[in-house]
Amino acid sequence: MNPLLLLKIEWCKFWPSGTFRVFIGLYAGSFALVMFLARSMGQNMTFTSNGAASHPLAGLFDYPNNWALLACIGSWMNAFVLGSLGVFLITMEFSNRTLRQSVIFGMTRLEAAVSKLVWAVALALSATLFYLVLGFGGEILDGNLGLPPVGQVACFGLQALGYLCLGNLIGLLIRQTAISVLTYLAYVLFLETACRWFFYFSVAKTRLLLFLPDQVLGALSPLPVPESVNHAINSSPLTRSLSTAEAAVAALIYIGLFAALFCRRIIKANL
Repeated sequence: MNPLLLLKIEWCKFWPSGTFRVFIGLYAGSFALVMFLARSMGQNMTFTSNGAASHPLAGLFDYPNNWALLACIGSWMNAFVLGSLGVFLITMEFSNRTLRQSVIFGMTRLEAAVSKLVWAVALALSATLFYLVLGFGGEILDGNLGLPPVGQVACFGLQALGYLCLGNLIGLLIRQTAISVLTYLAYVLFLETACRWFFYFSVAKTRLLLFLPDQVLGALSPLPVPESVNHAINSSPLTRSLSTAEAAVAALIYIGLFAALFCRRIIKANL
């Protein structure tokens, strides 16, 4: 079970797909465009008070806040585009019967499952590399280079992998592309939030509600805000978020759980 061989098989399988390339282009183009628009609006936004002009958002683009802001923007790309790609990667296998063919031609079910996880890791690393390219590109334009915080980069990669694994699992459970994508998007957009609010008001006001999957993955790339604003946000149980360490540990647990359920399903399911 050579990971590089499995990765090569996945590359040959998906790269010719026009839909796959559209997802990749959409991720890269949207990420770069949103960052460009955020920089343009944030740096040019001016408020005048008592005759004095100020730029309240300019600090978000100063080092090291620029890396946190870029990660926050990228978290939306990870949640919507990369997660939907994770769904597509599995549903396409069932549509084209390529997963069944891989097993017929000699690959074990476990190898078939591991190849998907290896491919997800490769895509998450590629997304992280693109995040670094955008970050350094912005710093070059500003003429102020600085190394990205290692923890921020690791959390971004972990988040990308988490959404890919969640998308993979939903795609495997449902198998129909359109229904799977709609289910995934509905979950990350409002279903989890609605459930969290319902349980908070109707069942128990517990901090455990912060450890739901999408909440955990989103907490890996929070919006950089002043400490006073952050304190006001965290004063309410419904708006507070996890610490970076808590989110990272919980994300690792979820990724392991998603991967285990994914492998078990492929081993047991009718392909």
